Amino acid sequence: MEKDKGFIKLSRRFFSNIMWNEARTFSSCEAWLDLIQSARFDATPRKECIGGREVVYNRGQYPASIRFLAKRWQWSEKKVRSFLEHLRKEGMITSECTQGINIITLCKYDEYNDAGTTKDTNKGTDIDMEINSLKEEWAQLRAQLAAQPTNNHPPQSEFSQKLGHTEGTNTKKDKEREYIDISLNNQKKENTPNGVSKKDKLSSPSLSEKVDYNGLMEYYNSTFKNKLQQIKSMTEARKKAVKARISQYGKESIRTAFNLVLQSPFLLGGNDRNWKCDFDWIFKQANYTKILEGNYNGTRISKNQQDSEQRKRDSVLAVATTVREAAAKKRKELEAEGIIGQIP
Repeated sequence: MEKDKGFIKLSRRFFSNIMWNEARTFSSCEAWLDLIQSARFDATPRKECIGGREVVYNRGQYPASIRFLAKRWQWSEKKVRSFLEHLRKEGMITSECTQGINIITLCKYDEYNDAGTTKDTNKGTDIDMEINSLKEEWAQLRAQLAAQPTNNHPPQSEFSQKLGHTEGTNTKKDKEREYIDISLNNQKKENTPNGVSKKDKLSSPSLSEKVDYNGLMEYYNSTFKNKLQQIKSMTEARKKAVKARISQYGKESIRTAFNLVLQSPFLLGGNDRNWKCDFDWIFKQANYTKILEGNYNGTRISKNQQDSEQRKRDSVLAVATTVREAAAKKRKELEAEGIIGQIP
């Protein structure tokens, strides 16, 4: 029958509603629905301690004893056994007790929880409603883009000033407090056994680097206060990563990288996972390079979001094409009937 086709989209929050959780004796239909919603949804196995036993169960499985289900459904244990036996005979479930705990497996679980269950429900939707919905969503996207900051500079802390952007002439005391110093002015000139100056042999990647890591930590924490997770210590791994990035791109790159992170909604949590970068992530070689190259500038969205937006654009294009074709067809009909003049 036609009414048996398609799906009803039911949020799992329904099973947290007070109406579902009210004390009552379950019907057979409610008990079956309870098994479906209680079975593990994720594809990865789950390990759990139940009754002092370590139990592992997979997607579509539900570890539950007869006594537990009887209490949950307010049935007798005999009625639970009879109900589960009926489901087994109908090929709806299987059960086993290999780990000392009864594990129920739903035979057609993927049919009840298919990611594409909404496909059939979209058919026949009124085209005007789709257009209006698309217009509203695009309006929201435009509003979000317009609301994003375009000039979000980090605070000019002492560290950022020492990266080469102080105005005027620095005093001797200021220079002594520089957080990054890769100068060779005080390096002693020594000769190699071949008589070649060691100073002449040094290339930029091997310059002697002196970094005030506490100052860098203070600069990072003040720059990203209330935006990213703060750091409390500069570990050896962090120091090594910082030195490597300075060797690659120079001291100015740190200030540039921090500026770019501040201007990236994606790196500050504006993504579908609410993920945020942190100090360690920024100073990884591949990430640091991508930041400097502008890969995270502007609004960055996930692959799923990109696919969704592309589908929306395709829908709008399809609607526009259909409207144009219908208008052209109607015009030809009117011209044929002599109601309007033909276009020369």
